[in-house]
Amino acid sequence: MAGYDEFGLFHENAAEAGLAWDGPPLVSRVAAPGLSALRWGAPEQAAEIVFLHGGAQNAHTWDTVALALGRPVLAIDLPGHGRSSWRDDHAYHPRAMAPAVAGAIETLAADARLVVGMSLGGLTSIAVAEA
Repeated sequence: MAGYDEFGLFHENAAEAGLAWDGPPLVSRVAAPGLSALRWGAPEQAAEIVFLHGGAQNAHTWDTVALALGRPVLAIDLPGHGRSSWRDDHAYHPRAMAPAVAGAIETLAADARLVVGMSLGGLTSIAVAEA
């Protein structure tokens, strides 16, 4: 999409949530095999928390939370969501997605001490913990 800036509306998130706006946060698009994610904070900062969105959502679901926290976090696009790749087997249940998500956490947020998920992301986080 020409001219599209996926990070261009954070000021609106901040305003709607009543958060102070000091200018754009440091956010980048990062990747692990088959998955895409948003890294909040400087690249040298280890993500403290990993966020997993619900069904029919994507990593941007957590934008306002990340803005409010002001901490280095990672928000992952689950397989087949957002900018992550579709699965060849079309299996999008938590146990099927858990290995890819666990690999992304290991690659992109190995020092994170907390994984937070909602709905499909919550069930996937349980499957990741189980694995």
